[in-house]
Amino acid sequence: MIRIGLISNCHGINGELKIMPLTDDINRFKKLKKFYLENKANDYQELTCASSRIHKDYVLLKAEEINDRTQAERIKGKYICVKEEDAIKLPEGRYFIFQLEGLDVYEDERFVGVLTEVLQPGANDVYVIKPPQGEEIYLPAIKSAVLSVDLENKRMQIKIPEGLLD
Repeated sequence: MIRIGLISNCHGINGELKIMPLTDDINRFKKLKKFYLENKANDYQELTCASSRIHKDYVLLKAEEINDRTQAERIKGKYICVKEEDAIKLPEGRYFIFQLEGLDVYEDERFVGVLTEVLQPGANDVYVIKPPQGEEIYLPAIKSAVLSVDLENKRMQIKIPEGLLD
């Protein structure tokens, strides 16, 4: 399952949900037919999307199964997800965060560490790499630093920019 949004609040009295999108493409919600409410780890409830619309930086989503504000209030703070096979198709060279986290990171043949987190501060993503010893490395996700990603072998090849570790 892939998290695509966080239920941040309710909207109105008919059970409409205010969703903070966790996707780069907010328009993907316009095509949403079904989604899953994450109750606990590996516990999901399938819901049907009756309607969705974009309002400012949020999505207002109505599920057929949620008919009033009280029902909507009970699920505030939960994630909505889609199955991996229902995820939007990314262009070549683009990856979902969950695909990158956990990759072994190498510079040439030297093991640098494991990619543990992807930060999204603004202009470009930043990969947090945890080495076997020492401080975390914050690598900008730019073409000159990330040379290749091999999801099949769970490996990323990088070139640490000069001065980054000083």
